[in-house]
Amino acid sequence: MDLLPLLPQALADGLLLGAVYAIVAVGLTLTFGVLRIVNFAHGDFLALGLYLTYLGATWLHLDPYLSLVLVLPLVTLAAAFTYRLLIAPVILAPEHNQIVVTLGLSLILQNAMLAIFTADLHTMPSVLSGQIVRIGNVFIQAAALIASAASIAVCLGLYWLLRSTELGRQIRAAAQDRDAALMSGVNVDRMYLIAFCIGIGSLGLVAPLIAPFNYVSPSVGSSFTLTAFIVVVLGSMGNFVGALIGGFIIGLVEAVGGLLTGGSINFIITYAIFILFLLFRPEGLLGGRRL
Repeated sequence: MDLLPLLPQALADGLLLGAVYAIVAVGLTLTFGVLRIVNFAHGDFLALGLYLTYLGATWLHLDPYLSLVLVLPLVTLAAAFTYRLLIAPVILAPEHNQIVVTLGLSLILQNAMLAIFTADLHTMPSVLSGQIVRIGNVFIQAAALIASAASIAVCLGLYWLLRSTELGRQIRAAAQDRDAALMSGVNVDRMYLIAFCIGIGSLGLVAPLIAPFNYVSPSVGSSFTLTAFIVVVLGSMGNFVGALIGGFIIGLVEAVGGLLTGGSINFIITYAIFILFLLFRPEGLLGGRRL
């Protein structure tokens, strides 16, 4: 079978998927870049946002896009509560303590969602469900196009926030040297809280946007967490631009790999790239440059 005519479609799907991966990874890399904490529960907050969107659709009969006004503040509030209750007490603790806390939080969130919503898969139709945009011989879901465009816009907006605003400069100061930032009058704990809320809050934004074309289950966050780790390592831990580039690369690898292999081993290719980077270039594509 000649796969060449299908390549443009695979490339388009990969870029759209990569943009979603990028925004998930940007939140993870922001948390690591500022707080120096590897958050294993990161993707579970995305699952939380998807379930909140599902509740909005079933209880309030809201379109997923309308649920955004509820999901974003609720997920951000959950992030603030999590930071104060669990993250702040271990911010200066040894790394293994931090890993145990975030891994335990991931298990708690997954099992809580499993107990409340069961293991059934749920989908959330939208007014844009089934709407297709055709560009030549390439067919793109309108919902996926909106989610990808919004993800890229948020990534660029967060990059601008960190680089061009006083708040961003204070966050970067807290990330680069905690003690020096404290002596300069920066409220480091407040910057940590804001960075954590932004990183998790971005998931509250993306969850309603991907809900029309993505299922929700208690374990969906784990797959996004694993992929986000691969993207972050590929693009350099703590680097915004690297996360964006890495997201596109992994999206393209999965889409083109799925085309070439029939979808049977495309994830193997992704994890093989991850292992090779860990072995031969652990600093990532951008050489370990941080925020």
